Amino acid sequence: MIRPGLCLLLACLGCVRYEPRPLDPALHPAEVRSRSLGDSALASLVARHAGRPDPARWTDRQLAVAALMLRSDLRRLRAEWRAARSALRTAGERPGTGVQGEVERRVSGRDEGSPWVVAVGGMLAVELGGKRGARLQAARAEAALAETRLLAAAWSAALGTRQTAAALVHAGAAVDDARAEVTALEEVHRLERARYAEAALGTSDLARTATEIQQARLALAEAENDVLQARAALAASVAVPVRAIEAMTPALTEPAGCGSLDSVPADSIVGEALGRRHDVARALGRYAVAESRLRLEVARQYPDLELGPGFIWDQGVNRWTLALALPALLGARNRGAIAGAVAAREVAGLHVAEVQDSVLADVESAVQRCRGAILEVVGADSVVAAAATLLERDRAAYQRGETTRLESARAELQLLRARRAHRGARQRLAVASLELERVAGGPSPEAADQWPDPRVDPEEEARRP
Repeated sequence: MIRPGLCLLLACLGCVRYEPRPLDPALHPAEVRSRSLGDSALASLVARHAGRPDPARWTDRQLAVAALMLRSDLRRLRAEWRAARSALRTAGERPGTGVQGEVERRVSGRDEGSPWVVAVGGMLAVELGGKRGARLQAARAEAALAETRLLAAAWSAALGTRQTAAALVHAGAAVDDARAEVTALEEVHRLERARYAEAALGTSDLARTATEIQQARLALAEAENDVLQARAALAASVAVPVRAIEAMTPALTEPAGCGSLDSVPADSIVGEALGRRHDVARALGRYAVAESRLRLEVARQYPDLELGPGFIWDQGVNRWTLALALPALLGARNRGAIAGAVAAREVAGLHVAEVQDSVLADVESAVQRCRGAILEVVGADSVVAAAATLLERDRAAYQRGETTRLESARAELQLLRARRAHRGARQRLAVASLELERVAGGPSPEAADQWPDPRVDPEEEARRP
């Protein structure tokens, strides 16, 4: 016969022991400051989804994949998703069983028979009303909502990284344009001074060009500041220090957003966005949570049945017993909590409609922005063509001796400004394309396989063959 002490020891051996894990606040910042895009493990993970990166020229997509591997917010959301999934086990647990005992001894009266009374009874609760099913439904809804938050954050991080990489490339191009304009204005000013020495030009023209030079130098300084800000934003998006990307110039992959408007009607984009947008999925997930909580509150109005089978040895007489209990039988039947859950479900349903309205407005706004950017590019093309024609004419006239070098220099400046405006229009078209991809709500099912699964830890993916 196993002694009670041995039973208690066996039960204790199956328990989980508490293990303290103190957190060092200085550990993570030091790890972030030591990160580098040249890390071989990171490059191998990126190569699985976006090709082997060039150390001096990562593409915006490769940087986005690196962000998915490094960002702490995604790790935290991944842990929240796993915690929500682990809650399914807790929600599915049934009420535990127990045991109670009682010992009595007669101290007075007749001395006939044994003076001892020993009672041992079980404790077993039976849930009524479908409470366990309601808890499981609520836990599944919470897990689905946590998964949606993780996928939404991953898509936002990937697209945000591509946008910041594009901003850095565009800021660098703006610096080159501003520097070229300063050089062109200085050349015009030099030629104007020569014409002024010949008494063929007035001081007002010289003063006007000198003012333009100062304004162009100011624009150059502002463009260089934009480069610094864009590089810092890109480093923050990828979760690396700024020095890790100082010697790297991103290469942009052509976004297909606005280019798809010719082959895909706007109504189709709206339909896809309603099905793929993560904010719609989050709103639907919150509605599912509210629905499951209402079901749980309805189930709680039914009392649980408690059973207590037992055995009593009463002064030498053996007796079997069975106790029944229905706690809170005459309670308020949970009317207040049910009314609150009904109201919460109605609010969640209205939030779904609100989010869908926002999606419709976002898609239509992005489509119109694309169309406007396309028109701007067409207009900029015409301006560049006109400026190029003017330059050819002035150069021909200069070669024939009909004009001075100043006129062709001014025409070169106009062509430079026209090309700068054209590049700006192309950049705004690229930004509009990325915005259309954002409002469309994540990669298509065909393109989703080309991105890492946010639900998989980078360390776990690195161990995969």
